[in-house]
Order: sequence, then structure tokens, then C-alpha cells
Amino acid sequence: MSLLKTQKLLDSLILDLEKSLGLPSSKDAKDSGVKGSSAAAPAKNEPAAKEAANKKESEKKGDQVKKTEKKEDGAKSEKKADKKGEAKAAAPPAEAKAAAEADQAEFTKLELKVGVLTKTWAHPESEKLFCEEIDVGEAAPRSVASGLRAFYTLEQFCPGKKVVVVTNLKPAKMAGFESQGMVMAATTADHSQVKLLEPPADAKVGERVYLEGVSGEAYNPNQVQKKKVLPAVLADLKTDGSCVACWQGRPLLTSAGPIKAPGMADTPIS
Repeated sequence: MSLLKTQKLLDSLILDLEKSLGLPSSKDAKDSGVKGSSAAAPAKNEPAAKEAANKKESEKKGDQVKKTEKKEDGAKSEKKADKKGEAKAAAPPAEAKAAAEADQAEFTKLELKVGVLTKTWAHPESEKLFCEEIDVGEAAPRSVASGLRAFYTLEQFCPGKKVVVVTNLKPAKMAGFESQGMVMAATTADHSQVKLLEPPADAKVGERVYLEGVSGEAYNPNQVQKKKVLPAVLADLKTDGSCVACWQGRPLLTSAGPIKAPGMADTPIS
């Protein structure tokens, strides 16, 4: 018998034996093993592929988040830089502010306003003082004390009379009465004569007295006191030969014209 026939016979006997014993065919097992190995390979690689894909996707998302955060940080930095630039632009350097103050005319640091008397009475505890309420264009009249009783009667110093008032002085007690301003008058050197400064009849109550061609923001009361603005201004404040009130020779003006002290030519003002 040939070798091929012998092999076929053996295979046939093995198949018959396996069938009789209820065992799976070895031939099918071989075939399924071969096929299973080739089909199973992708199954083993599938989780790894998914993991790699997920990792790549996560890295991609992470990069996008980082880019977004970087852009947001950049935008915030630019915003902060813009705000700092705006703050610097809004706030002038201290040196520039000091230079501007040095160039400001001393007169403009005081605030002189046109006022009108609304109530006057003799101070109950001082023979020299009048007490008055003066409308200077504010929400309520100002209480002021003036040493004018030796020069005016109550009939002369009466409601309706217009006066010039310094309005940015710190309040001061005068014989127990709080004075919130100072009424301006021309006074001779020996104090024998005193005459109130008189605004024009048409001057507006509350308007600020000014000098032609000169401007500047008035100081607050603390600055006026600390920097001794009042005595500095009074040193150059006097009437001229025509009884017009002047500062360094420049007339004190209102919208209706200059301020005067009738009958008091070349006289200091205080």
C-alpha cells in the first residue's frame, strides 16, 4: 500500500473514532484555529487603537484649551495695560501739576462772589460786629460776621444790598458766631474810613468775580489757609484813582462791569 493511501486510511479511522466518541473533528479544530488566530488579531489590537485615538483626541483638546487660555491671558494683559495707560494719561505727573499751580495767578486761588444781604442784625455780644445772612447763589444763605458797626447803620447795611464775599475760607468763630465768609471793603491805612465794595446793580448773585484774561480754579478752604492765599492776594488788592477795585492794577469784573468802592480812590482792600 502506498504512503498516501495509508495516510488517508489513518485520517478516516481517526474521524470515525472522533465521531463515535462525540469529539469535535480535529480537522475543523485546525481550520478554526487558523481562522480564529487571523480574526482574533484585530480584536486584540482594537482596544489599543481606541486608547491611542482617545489619547490623541485628549491631547488635541488640551492643546485647544491651552491656546484659548493663552488668548484669554493675552487679552487680560492687554486690558490691564490699556487701563494703566488710561490711568497714567488721566493723572498728570506731580511735577506738571506743581508747575501749573506755580503759574496760576494768586488772585484766582481765592473765590470772590457777588452776594446779596438777606438778613442783618447787630451781634448781641460785640459792639463792632454785624451778623448777616448772604445769598451767594448756593442752596442756602451763608452766615457771615463783619466788623462794620462803626461805619454803617443797620438801615444802610440792610437786606437787598449787594456785596462781594470771599467764599472759600474756612469757617471761623467771631465772638461765638460762626462766620462762613468775608465781606470785602476798601479801608484806609489808619482804619478811619471803610467802604464796602459795590458790584454793579445788574451783577448776577452767585457769579464769580474775575480778572480780564486771567483764569484758574479756586483752592479749597484748607489749601487757602495752608498756603496763606488770602494775605498774598490782599497785598496787591486796592482801588485805583477811579475807585475801581483792582488786583495788581487789573480791574475786578462781573458780567455787568467793574466793582467799585465809591469815594475810596487808591485805597487798600481787605
